[in-house]
Amino acid sequence: MCSHSSSYALTMEVDLNGIASAWLSQLSHSLDLKNAASCASLFHPNGWLRDLLVFTWNLRTLNGHGQIFDYLSSNMESTTISELKITEDAYFKPSPGDLPGSVSSGFTFSTPIANGRGLFTLTRSNSEPEVWKAFTLLVSLDSLKGHEPIGAEQGVYHGNSLCWSEVREQRARIIEANPHVLIVGAGQNGLQVAARFKQMGIPTLIIDKNGRIGDQWRKRYPSLTLHTTKQHHTMLFQPYPETWPRYTPRDKVADWLEQYAVSQDLVVWMKSQPIPGPSYDKDKKEWAVTIDRDGQILTINPKHIVLATGTLGGPYTPVIEGHDLFQGQILHSDSYAGGPQFSGKRIVVIGTGNSGADIALDLHVRGAHSVTLLQRSATCVQSSKTVVEMLDQVWSPDVPTEVADYRSAGTPFNLIKQILRERKDYIWEKDKDLLEGLIKAGMDVNLGPDGSGILPLVAERGGGYWMDVGCGECVISGKIKVKSGVGIHEFTQGGLLLDDDTVLEADVVVFATGFINIRSVMRGIFGDAIDQAGPAGGMDEEGEMNGAYRPTGHPGLWYAPGDFQASRFGSRLLAIQLQAIQLGYMKQDIQA
Repeated sequence: MCSHSSSYALTMEVDLNGIASAWLSQLSHSLDLKNAASCASLFHPNGWLRDLLVFTWNLRTLNGHGQIFDYLSSNMESTTISELKITEDAYFKPSPGDLPGSVSSGFTFSTPIANGRGLFTLTRSNSEPEVWKAFTLLVSLDSLKGHEPIGAEQGVYHGNSLCWSEVREQRARIIEANPHVLIVGAGQNGLQVAARFKQMGIPTLIIDKNGRIGDQWRKRYPSLTLHTTKQHHTMLFQPYPETWPRYTPRDKVADWLEQYAVSQDLVVWMKSQPIPGPSYDKDKKEWAVTIDRDGQILTINPKHIVLATGTLGGPYTPVIEGHDLFQGQILHSDSYAGGPQFSGKRIVVIGTGNSGADIALDLHVRGAHSVTLLQRSATCVQSSKTVVEMLDQVWSPDVPTEVADYRSAGTPFNLIKQILRERKDYIWEKDKDLLEGLIKAGMDVNLGPDGSGILPLVAERGGGYWMDVGCGECVISGKIKVKSGVGIHEFTQGGLLLDDDTVLEADVVVFATGFINIRSVMRGIFGDAIDQAGPAGGMDEEGEMNGAYRPTGHPGLWYAPGDFQASRFGSRLLAIQLQAIQLGYMKQDIQA
């Protein structure tokens, strides 16, 4: 039995290798000929090509023969790709793909200036079953030749004539005096981008207005726990310990970020922020940025500025007539400091996104007299269990994070949405009891505008969804009330008068109504440069994040938004672009 199984497995492995190698050979031949039609013919009619810096200095996703042909026709002549080789890596060697009957494989390639890698999934042609065609193909630059990642230091400095503290201090002084890059924001994205830049030999200074690294997390509501697992939100180069909680609490995130900056030897100025009016010199290709460093005013001249401040600016609180008459307390979720202080009080929470649901649950658990959720519009709701089951299919505990990130990148965002739409009935069934219970309790719930659920909304809107971790059960049981489908007419002395002429009595009103876009805040500092740079966050029509880790439209100004995974993966692409500009491969004034 063992011998037969091994023989069968070997046969399957040979077949997989043969299929993958044959297709890659055809691709290599078409690329050698620079024949766009031949390349496009290797895809299914509805196939996908995702190009990360290979054919253009941008991040692009093309779908279908027409788009793929047009894109390659415009860019193949200036791109030479050679030495395509099937990878022997255990995680990317030819193997059965996620689609039924498919074959997936990683590969490496070379260009005159760069090292590249790719990933494809093949399925049989509908018209010619013996022919295999690409359903998805990802190609990306991995590093520029001669500028590969530095790797681990050897720990011996000048023949042991210098100690580490001296080396670190000396390096920090050099960077502080002349940083090539200034990163604004020392949250998880700013720190991960800086850690990547350090590995790529790019001198980088980070500034942040807070007193301590991690304060942006410490200032959020105390019961906050990340709703994805530690595999999904681990940090670049530095995974969490094996004993780390599956879901990371707010304060552990904050403390981890603080020690991460130390472990990764990053240069960070806290209590520091740019003074409005940075200017960009197009001739020198550098910025003049004046910084208030805890009261000390100084000017630096970085070549690039990376905004890693997230997409959320200040809290948004709608203006409602009569708020001066209200005798209770009004606050935004951004300043909610925990439920114990509201024990015994009547609370209205406005907004049914993640923050609203989490705060309502915390208030109930901490002994509020009553909690009512006021729902203004329909909310996409899924249980955290269902969402995590989907994420675990990629970011599983037994797969290295870098492997999972690259596999994820191999499935374009718009394809993920398409797959989720096709599975909406199955997804609804998974959370049927929760969803139907909430509807019966009076909530307006759905699986998003197109039925694809929470995951696309995270990327597209950063809001409008509720990943349930327990509030739903309290709503269904009536322990937390819901008022849906009505707006607020005005405050009264003792509560809220709604549009349907009913009154919600309240001692406290919490606005979980989201935040203004960070661009409004950044415009106050950078002025017209922000308008030239265009939007940050959300997805463009191709399914690539607007302005993220790619040209923004303003030279020397970059965005690093998104979740932990976005900056883990995108930081490499951003580093390569900055190196390419420095080496003259990429034009500084390239438009988005």
